Order: sequence, then structure tokens, then C-alpha cells
Amino acid sequence: MRNKTGVRHYFAEGLTTRGYISLLPNMMPSWKRAYILLGGPGTGKSTLIKIVGLELLDRGYDIDFLRSVRDPDSMAGFIMPRMGLGMLDAMEVSPLRWQAPGVVEKFTDFSLFCDEVKLEKQRSSIIEIEKRLQELQMTLEEELASELGSLIGSRTTKPPLDKGNISWILGNSAQLKVKKENTGPWPLAENALKLLQKSVVNPFFLHGLTAEGWLNLSPHFLTDFDQIRLEGDETLDALDWVLREAQQLGQLIEIVLHPLNPDEVIGIVFPERRLAIWQGNPENLHDQGLERPLSKTLIETLASWQMNRAQLKAIYMEAVNFDQVDGCRETILNQILCDLNTKVNLE
Repeated sequence: MRNKTGVRHYFAEGLTTRGYISLLPNMMPSWKRAYILLGGPGTGKSTLIKIVGLELLDRGYDIDFLRSVRDPDSMAGFIMPRMGLGMLDAMEVSPLRWQAPGVVEKFTDFSLFCDEVKLEKQRSSIIEIEKRLQELQMTLEEELASELGSLIGSRTTKPPLDKGNISWILGNSAQLKVKKENTGPWPLAENALKLLQKSVVNPFFLHGLTAEGWLNLSPHFLTDFDQIRLEGDETLDALDWVLREAQQLGQLIEIVLHPLNPDEVIGIVFPERRLAIWQGNPENLHDQGLERPLSKTLIETLASWQMNRAQLKAIYMEAVNFDQVDGCRETILNQILCDLNTKVNLE
């Protein structure tokens, strides 16, 4: 998927060797309005996010699409960074308590578009599948830590910090991780916060794990960027040095985190200068230490996750009135346009 001008795709959350990590609280303080979509998978939320986002893109707004780490081909939401507005599928992101004071929340419950009688008949199946999905996610975390955790040790060059030093990126989401506590440092990212006092720093992921392997969004994300590619054993130290030297820029700086090891920054992006500094070739997973084939066990677990999720979506799709969903889409789009026009007029 090639990036259109004004649209970007990335992950605001990651399933890492440390468990499920959300970076959304780091993005939310700049939000003024948040549209939250509730309801089961298959009820049309991801499609609504995509269509509304593309409609806003066609009207000239910049859109950042958030991919679902649980289902990388689906949308978990979108952000309009310049307008302070976001839309999220509550089922596709980790449980969050809003940290942005003053944010206006607007909720839409897609269960209202479902046939309650049909869902009630499938209630036991829904509960059983949801339980299996929770168990599979825990299994995935354990298998990732066991199978791919060894890749991290060979790539870490920085000494650990005290365990009590909670990462600035995790912030208030440190205790919201699905399973594991924060047990280690985020040295490069933490240095970024200390040193880039005049800049705004946003972290995210550009890799998603599927049964078919890694979905790498980096090449598409960087299509319109000039790239400086760093190679060799001192790459991590070089990226750290770049962050230190960038402290006087006073602009937006985005850091791309390793999908398995959030201690490691694999790329630094300067959107206003259309410049990216990267660890090796963004198209080459080997340069990020992700070339290792997934084990049969991990692939089977991922495939089982996808199969159970597909079964759950099929149950909900049978119960949804999509004509009502389409009508809701127009209503939400008009609400967003009204909010945006109000913001412009106030400014």
C-alpha cells in the first residue's frame, strides 16, 4: 500500500517480547476530541474508520491511520495530528483511561445495529471464542519472549537502568500492559525525552506480526522522505548521538521502535524536513534483526488466533444491519466536519 500525500500508516501499539505495549497515552495529550467506537469485531468499525478517514483525506486533511496490532490488515483508528482529533476502535486497542484533560469523548455503540436475538443465540459461542483469544494472546507473549527474546540480547549496546525508572514512553500506560510489568530500560527513548526539551517526540511501531511473517510498513511510510541509512555495530550509538544533537531543532521528531524490543530505536523521522535516519535499509528485515523465520509453534498460534477471530467476526456480521451502519457513518462524518469547522472558526 503506497502512501498517498497526507496519509500515513503505523502501529500505536506493539506485541513485543515484553508483552502488549500501548503508546497511545503518549499521543493523546494533544487531542481535543476523540470518537470512540464500541462493539464486537465484524460490526463494521474498521471499515467505517477507513472510509471516514479517506473522505477527510480527500477534503484536504492529513490523516494517520493506526493499524491493529492484533490484526495488522485492519484499522484500529485514525488521528488528525494537526487538528487534535482521533477515532479509535475500543476493541482493537488496549484498555485505556483517557489521560488528556479536557478531551471531548463521543461514543458510538455498534451493538445498537445488531440483532439482539441472533447474538443471544450465539452468546455461549461468543464467550468461548473470546476466552480462547485471551488465552492465545497470553501464549503469543510467552512464545515471543521465548523464541525471539534471544534476538534482543545480541543487539543491545546500552547498560540497564534501575528497575524503578519507569519509561517516559510507557508513562501512565505502564500498568495497562496486558500481562507483563515493565522490567527494563528504554535508554534511547528516555534520553530523547531528557535531551529534546525544545522538540515534540512521538514514538510508534512500523512492523506487525502475522502468521505469514512481518508486515513491514517502513518502505511505504518513508516513500517521500530523504533517507540516511546507518550501518555497522555502532548504529545504535549513532542514533543516540543524532537524538542528542537534535535537541535544538524545536520541531516534531518521531522515533520508530523495534517491534520486539521497545528499548531500541530503529529510525528517527523529521517530518518537517522530510528526512529519515534509519538503522540499515528499511526494506530489509535483516538490518532490523527480523529475518529469522518464525517457528512452527509460533506460526500455528498466530494462525489459530486469526481463525478464532474470523469465527467471532462471522457471528457478529450475521447479526449486523449494515444499512444502519452506513447511516451512522454519514452522521459521524458530518459531526467531525462540524467539529473541524468550529475549530477553524475559533482559531
